[in-house]
Amino acid sequence: MRGKSTNVAIFGAAILALSLAGPALAADAPVAVKAPIMKAAAPPPSPIYQLAFGISVSNDYNFRGVSQSNRDWSFGGYAEGRYNSPYGQWYLGVAGWRIDWPGLSTPYGFTDPSAEVDFFGGWRHTWHKASVDIGLIYYYYPGETFNGFTSDSDFWEIYWKGGYAVSDKLSVGANLFYSPDVLNYSETFASAAYGGFSAKASGIYGSLTAAYTFWQKDDWKSVVSGELGHWWLKGTGFTAGGYVDPDYTYWNAGLAFTYKTVTLDLRYHGTSQSVAECTSFLLSAVGNPSNKWCNDAYIATLKFDMTLPN
Repeated sequence: MRGKSTNVAIFGAAILALSLAGPALAADAPVAVKAPIMKAAAPPPSPIYQLAFGISVSNDYNFRGVSQSNRDWSFGGYAEGRYNSPYGQWYLGVAGWRIDWPGLSTPYGFTDPSAEVDFFGGWRHTWHKASVDIGLIYYYYPGETFNGFTSDSDFWEIYWKGGYAVSDKLSVGANLFYSPDVLNYSETFASAAYGGFSAKASGIYGSLTAAYTFWQKDDWKSVVSGELGHWWLKGTGFTAGGYVDPDYTYWNAGLAFTYKTVTLDLRYHGTSQSVAECTSFLLSAVGNPSNKWCNDAYIATLKFDMTLPN
C-alpha cells in the first residue's frame, strides 16, 4: 500500500510541477506577437568619391537631330569624377566622339576635325522626387583647317536640367541650354577664309523629356522614352549671305533594353528643318550632300556604363 501511495504522490507532484512550469515555458517560447519588429536596413550612404565611365558605338552620331558623323557609324566614351557631399554632387568629366565633317577633298567643303571632345562639369542634387543638374560644357574640335587656314568651331554652353519622379516607373524632365556664340561663328566669319566680316549666332535650346519603365525583372529593364525640344538660333552668323533663320524643332523617341551595365538603345530622331534651313545651319550650299544630315534617322546605340565603387 505504501509503495502505491508513494507512486501516486510522485505522479501527482510531477503533474503539479508541469502545470506550474507550463506558463514559464510558454513565456520563454518565441511567439509571433512578441517578436521584435524588423525594420528594413537603410541603404548605405553614397561613397564620397566616385568614378563613372562608359563607352558606346552607334550607326550615327546625332546632335539635336543633325548628324555629326556624315550618316556613318561612330564610337565614343566618357569618364566623370564625382564628389558627393550633403549638399549635392559635384562632378567633372570629359567625353569624346568620332565625327566626320568632310573637308575640301570632297564636295562637302567643311573643316575636318579629328574628333569632338566635350569637357563638362557642374552640380547635381536630389530632393525626394525632384532633382536638378546645373553645369557647363565646352565642345572642342581638334585639328580643324579650312582653305589652308586654321579654323575654330569650339564653343560652350551653360545648362540647367530638372527632373521629377512621378512614380517608380515614370519620370519627366525639362532642359535648358544657352550659348552666346554657337559653333564660334564670331571667329569663323572673322577669319580670312570667310572674308573677314563680323558675325555671331547665339542659341537657346529647351526641351521636355519623359521616360517610362514598362518591364523590369532582376537585372533586366526596358524603358520607353522621348524628348521634344526647340533650338532658337539668332544672329548674323546664320543669316549672312542670304541664309534663312534656321530655328527648328527636334524630337526623339525610342526603346532602351538594359541588362546590368549594358544598354541597347533603338531611337528615332526627327527635325522640322527644311533643306534651306539645314543649309543655313551648316553654312553649306544648296545641293551640298551634307543637307541630308538634318533628315529623320533611326539610330541604334550599344553602350556600357559603370560607376565605381558601385
